[in-house]
Amino acid sequence: MGQVTNQLLLPVGLKESESFDSFIPGENQQICHHLLGLFDELNHKTIEHWLTYLFADTGMGKSHLLYASCQQAERMNMTCVYFSFKEKQQLSPDVLQSLEHYQLICLDDIEYLDGEREWQEAIFNLINRVKEKADTCLVITGNQAPQKLTLQLPDLISRLSWGTSFKVHSLNDEQRQEALIVKASYRGLNMSRDVARYLVTHWQRDMPALIKSLDILDEKSLQQQRKLTIPFVKNTLGL
Repeated sequence: MGQVTNQLLLPVGLKESESFDSFIPGENQQICHHLLGLFDELNHKTIEHWLTYLFADTGMGKSHLLYASCQQAERMNMTCVYFSFKEKQQLSPDVLQSLEHYQLICLDDIEYLDGEREWQEAIFNLINRVKEKADTCLVITGNQAPQKLTLQLPDLISRLSWGTSFKVHSLNDEQRQEALIVKASYRGLNMSRDVARYLVTHWQRDMPALIKSLDILDEKSLQQQRKLTIPFVKNTLGL
């Protein structure tokens, strides 16, 4: 692989804050339990769940779970790789060659392969190699269940259905508040429950929008040396 490819595939740029500890599971405890269980399988070389597929709309935490899995692998001195198909521009499907030699492979956003026949064939072949090798765990995410994906290679959809599939569920308002407080703490910000509740109630409720508001508040609080109070939040976000 070329130098650029290696930089994109190695999990060096993964967000340190996106760990299992910082993931608010809500109704997704079973998914966390399953993903953490993969490391026992890898450690004992008894791979039962060689293919896992997670699906949900954007902003539900799928990427967070992949980042967390890579961090867990690194903690356990296991080889891991992360790649999002959003980043496939100017790369060829050859980047997927030999990935089966990693112990954990995390591939994000498979829906971005719609219309990309060569990429779909490369994923199909990778899945076959992983199954045959029997000492690797492959985790793939998409925005739909396998049978509902708009992919042009029926064999790939069939292969994705071989794995263990989970739907990632959204958080309720109270869990969103908890997620905001945790994410703020990783930035060194002290967010009270009242401020978190105000944000969830008066800002957009989806997590990407809430995290974007946190980006703005983080920057402004640093510039103005202000604490995260409701008046400060109202003024900064124009609420």
